[in-house]
Amino acid sequence: MSRIKTEKQQEVLSLQGELDVHSLNDLWSTQSTILNGVKYIDVAQLTRVDSSGLATLIYFCNKYHVKLKGINPQLQTLITLYDLQPVINI
Repeated sequence: MSRIKTEKQQEVLSLQGELDVHSLNDLWSTQSTILNGVKYIDVAQLTRVDSSGLATLIYFCNKYHVKLKGINPQLQTLITLYDLQPVINI
C-alpha cells in the first residue's frame, strides 16, 4: 500500500500522506503523467517529508517548472535550514 496519495485537479497536483524514501517509487514512476499540465504542487496535506522527499520536490520544481503551495512550518524550516529558496519554486 502506498504511503503517498495524489490528486490532480486542473493545474494543481495535491500530495497527501508521507513523502519519504518508502513512498517515492510510485510517485517517481508516474511523474511524467501526473505532472503533465501541472503548475502547482500542493503539499499542505503531507504529514511527513524526509530528505529524499525534499530532494524529489526540488527535482520536480526544476524539471517541470512547478511551484509549491501549502508549505507547512516543518517543510519551510527544512527549506530555510538547507538554504533551498534559490533552487525551489515557492
